Amino acid sequence: MNNKNMAKQARADRNDLNSAIVVGALIIGWLIFNSIRSIVELFATAGSVTVTTRIPAQEVTAAIGEGALATTELATLVVADVNAVSVVSLVVAIVLRALCLITVAALGVIVCRRLIRGILFDRVNTGLTFAMSMGLLAAGLLGTWFENMGLNGVFAALGGEFDEQRWLLFTDGVPLFVAAIAVGVMAIIVRRGSALQRDTEGLV
Repeated sequence: MNNKNMAKQARADRNDLNSAIVVGALIIGWLIFNSIRSIVELFATAGSVTVTTRIPAQEVTAAIGEGALATTELATLVVADVNAVSVVSLVVAIVLRALCLITVAALGVIVCRRLIRGILFDRVNTGLTFAMSMGLLAAGLLGTWFENMGLNGVFAALGGEFDEQRWLLFTDGVPLFVAAIAVGVMAIIVRRGSALQRDTEGLV
């Protein structure tokens, strides 16, 4: 690759990384806004909590035209007399999931800034990518775990149980688990590249 093509490629890489930084910043802003909105919606009705959750499949009449029969497995519930532990769990689920994803996005921005400076294979980038992987995993596990605790209390206040829907709740975290694996593989690649770079420098 001649100098002209190398300069063109470097400029394209820099533009892509700058775009990723801008997108990362926008994502952080959206996550903060969405978490605040979710907490506000949770307490939208005085003395009750409002949650959108999976429910046992049941037939409803959808308000479409003159009405259409439909089957729904999702509903927004407004429930009073939910125990304090469950309410706190619902709030913690929102906050934890948001904090984990905000941290992942922030670490991604830091990695992009380091790549712009020409730093690719080193221990810091290895640690940052590994932390991103763990953050995605935590968002999928911890957020869902606390949400499950909260929904147990919501259904108990209604005289029901959340057991049948629990596994479906955890499947919602699958995209985060897949992303955690993908970023984890990146961390392994960076770690291996860092080791090879140190070995190469040792031979010089």
